[in-house]
Amino acid sequence: MKNLFIHFFLITFISVNSQDIKIKKDVILFDNKEVAILKKSGEDYIYSSLDGKKQFTAKYRDLAESDAVLYQWLEVSNSDNSKTTEIPYEILQTSFNSSKIITRLLASKYGLIDENGINQLKVSELFNQERERLSEKYIKTVTEAKDNAKSDKLVYDQKIAAVRPHVKKDGTIVTGGELGTNIIGKAYHTTYDVFNKNDFIFIQDLDNIVVAKAKITSAPTKTTEVTLFNGETFTFNAKRSFHPNDAFIFFKEVVEQLVARDYVLGHQAKTYNANLHKEKVKVAKDKSESIYNRKGYVIDEDGKKYSGIVNAEFERLDVYETGKTEVTEAIDKYGKSVTVKYNNEKGKERISTFSAKDNTKFCVIESDGSETCYIGMKVKGDAMKKLSNAMSLGFNNAYFYKLVYEANGNQVLIDPIKEDVFVIKLKDAKEGQMIDSRKNDKLSKELSEYLGNCKSLAEEINNNVFDLKIVDNLIKIVDEYNSCK
Repeated sequence: MKNLFIHFFLITFISVNSQDIKIKKDVILFDNKEVAILKKSGEDYIYSSLDGKKQFTAKYRDLAESDAVLYQWLEVSNSDNSKTTEIPYEILQTSFNSSKIITRLLASKYGLIDENGINQLKVSELFNQERERLSEKYIKTVTEAKDNAKSDKLVYDQKIAAVRPHVKKDGTIVTGGELGTNIIGKAYHTTYDVFNKNDFIFIQDLDNIVVAKAKITSAPTKTTEVTLFNGETFTFNAKRSFHPNDAFIFFKEVVEQLVARDYVLGHQAKTYNANLHKEKVKVAKDKSESIYNRKGYVIDEDGKKYSGIVNAEFERLDVYETGKTEVTEAIDKYGKSVTVKYNNEKGKERISTFSAKDNTKFCVIESDGSETCYIGMKVKGDAMKKLSNAMSLGFNNAYFYKLVYEANGNQVLIDPIKEDVFVIKLKDAKEGQMIDSRKNDKLSKELSEYLGNCKSLAEEINNNVFDLKIVDNLIKIVDEYNSCK
């Protein structure tokens, strides 16, 4: 029976609680009790009851390619061959006896044979149950795999023919075949022996970027694992073994594998990395609280309005997704300026930058047409926030804060990055009063002094009546200050 036992030791054997099955001189025994008759005729395993009456027939089938068995199944027919069904071939016990393997499967999994003989009910159930035709399924799968392999080979050959990569003896990689002069890279290797499982083959492009590095993971099969500059990997079986004396031949095969995957060296990796960086920057900008290329306007200290595209950075751009956006430099320019690209009175494009210290206001227009605005100002109580920056820039510690609420020119604002830092700004004050992470009693004392013109409100604030960490309380404070008499 061709290839019946190939690889059966690799199959996970299923443990079944059943009788001891033996076959002696065509008689099937369960725990030494005669239960049925099995006769082998060519490919047929013919099962009969003890009176010699034929009950069903099983045939082993497989699909093989070269010496490898791809699929295995049993074709089972009833007594008069009027009904046929197909079931997966499974090895449920270790044995070199094919009759015993098949009998164990039919008895243990399908119940066709038991301690009382041929189980007619189970036999009927087997043929009455609708099953997929395994032969058709397996043949279709193999046919599709072969067609895909042919298609892949055609695409592979077309890509290689379009570039015609060649590696010279000195490792220089060119296009156009042996006589080609268009250099696209360089190939080289380090020390190699059969025990070396590290990368030792390197393919470098014109920008000195190692586009691919490779190692042989299995010398007998010439299995080669390639790691690309972008972290991707692939494996292929080389046509020949690597030898340092003619390494350029092996190099060529690696390069062909790269070309087939659309890696054509030259300056491609540099372009890829640049495009990848651009994409990472775009993603980082989308996630950032900073403002990039948003439609809006800027109003300077003289009240002049500049409408166009607005940019304002409030935090470090986290391009590599480190989670670190906090500003640590002594000279910090984040949140201190806004840039707008606009057309002047003559219709010419201009780009101007405005500083927070000049009481600049800018707004961005949201998708629903609403506006989010930011006000530039110096803030009292801000000394500990960025003291080193204030000292470095001549005590210019003005920043933009996002406007939360405004009534009668008096405002409640919030830090664009730190959601627990607020500012109350009175229209007739040069500076705002910061409400930061300090304890409420200390904040209350400072805010009561800032709002001292409304004595009753200031007294309540000083007595800690308001929880200043709640934005609704800050809005209420502004409203009461506006109505104070």
